[in-house]
Amino acid sequence: MLERLRKEVENLRLRALVLERVEEFKLNNIADEDVWFRELVLCVLTANSSFVSAYKVLGYVMEEFDKRTYMFEQILKERGYRFYELKAKYLKNLVKYRGRIKSWIKPLADRSQALAREVLANEIYGIGMKEASHFLRNVGYFDLAIVDKHIMRFSINSGLVRPFKTLTRSRYLEIERKLKELAHQLGMSVGILDLFIWHIETGTVLK
Repeated sequence: MLERLRKEVENLRLRALVLERVEEFKLNNIADEDVWFRELVLCVLTANSSFVSAYKVLGYVMEEFDKRTYMFEQILKERGYRFYELKAKYLKNLVKYRGRIKSWIKPLADRSQALAREVLANEIYGIGMKEASHFLRNVGYFDLAIVDKHIMRFSINSGLVRPFKTLTRSRYLEIERKLKELAHQLGMSVGILDLFIWHIETGTVLK
């Protein structure tokens, strides 16, 4: 598995795709509050769902925010999105963060990405360590691991960590530490390594 990863990293075409995605994230970092809020909504929608299904409903959800109608449950249900009732609650809770998420989080992340993750996970309903890491990576911070089911499977199958049943906080941090070590060996940040692993597991560099 690790040998395959090294080959993926050396694949010039794939590297170009990954670096293109990384540039998009960097542009998000200097973008306005609306872009940061959209990325936050996307990460909430992606939790316990697929990126594709989340992206399909993102536009409709953002329209509800723009219109201030907030009929999230109906919108999600009509489009076959899983856990629509719970996610509707999470989305309604995000309303109060619109227009201030960047001004709040960017100064924290510029100082400490780990601190910014803790604040997001502790303060925002529906955001955990994975979602907070995902959001921060998508707005241009690359020093945190996004430990989703694909990254967990890779970490176990490659022998980085032993098999486990429950992803606790300590286990999350252990996987992150191992992935950071691997990323350092390959000469990149762990947030960029994530895209190469994602490609191995899913065949895409979306996320």
